[in-house]
Amino acid sequence: MEEKIYFLPDDNHEYSQEEISALIFDGKLVKRSLIWEKSLPDWIYLGDHGDFKEVFDLYDKEAEEKIKKALGEDEETLQKREMKKMFEDVSEEKIKTSVEWSYVVKWAALGILILLIPAIYFLVTNLAQKGAFFEHDDEQNIETINISDLKYRSGIIRIDEIKGIEIQKVGKKEEDRILEEVILQMRKEDAVKEEKTAKKGETPTRKTASASLFDKVSDEELKAFRSSFMKKAGAGSTAKPTATESTFAKTGQVELTQKQISEAIKSNYSTIRHCYERALKTDVGVRGRMEVTLHILGNGKVAKVVNNTPRFKGTEMERCVNEMITSRWTFPSFEGTLTTVTIPFVLSAQ
Repeated sequence: MEEKIYFLPDDNHEYSQEEISALIFDGKLVKRSLIWEKSLPDWIYLGDHGDFKEVFDLYDKEAEEKIKKALGEDEETLQKREMKKMFEDVSEEKIKTSVEWSYVVKWAALGILILLIPAIYFLVTNLAQKGAFFEHDDEQNIETINISDLKYRSGIIRIDEIKGIEIQKVGKKEEDRILEEVILQMRKEDAVKEEKTAKKGETPTRKTASASLFDKVSDEELKAFRSSFMKKAGAGSTAKPTATESTFAKTGQVELTQKQISEAIKSNYSTIRHCYERALKTDVGVRGRMEVTLHILGNGKVAKVVNNTPRFKGTEMERCVNEMITSRWTFPSFEGTLTTVTIPFVLSAQ
């Protein structure tokens, strides 16, 4: 039987079942990671693929045991606590017995009682040291296990289902400003490429306009840039599907629909989880609602990302989300120039 070949988003490597399983146990892939192979009509969640059900069952079982151990609820730790309590009970009983005995013999055998005091002291000290051993062992178990990492890989850290997506209407003046920013950014990127080409001693394929931040975009250039998006969107291909291929723009469609946007977010869900995991490593208190606005060009590329939540300004979460969305997210193409949408992400770590 031919061995199955599996694909991951934005990755041309052909994975075997053993390689995917290894990535799961390393914590690099989770149940909500996307996967595709030739027998599937579209991308699905890794946790929904029957080939990896037993792998996740084993991984979840091991993760549960590690969490129990980290929280001191595993069988071994409970047994140690019972032993510690037993030693404490024995110690209290011996002290009580010794005290009662001292009352019985204090007038008749005061000398014998004095000889017993050092033995009792030695016994109590020993038991106290054993109790300290158990306490230290519990603390060591908690410190050597990364509880946050276990929670994330077990799905306890999550980003809630995206709700409240809002498509906004942008005026022509604001649209022109955004398109001008995109054109200037493209000039900067072209200038960097030209500079690299010149350093290699090669002849540039074309002359690039100045990349100065103070450049102005002419009306003709802006008009030509806008008209480049007024083309009918394609209807897909027979090649390996992309993560947003399930819904294509229809002929004459001038902006994206709620359904198309929702499917694109769902396909790129793992990038936001990746950013949240990184942010938690430096600040375990990161949580709450993070609202971002996306300006999407007619070719499906994200031109600009704006964070609307002040408390995330300048944070690792904001930087990572902006970078991931602009570099990795794609939407179906449409015949309009721009679609502006606001998306609320609800972050929670339980």
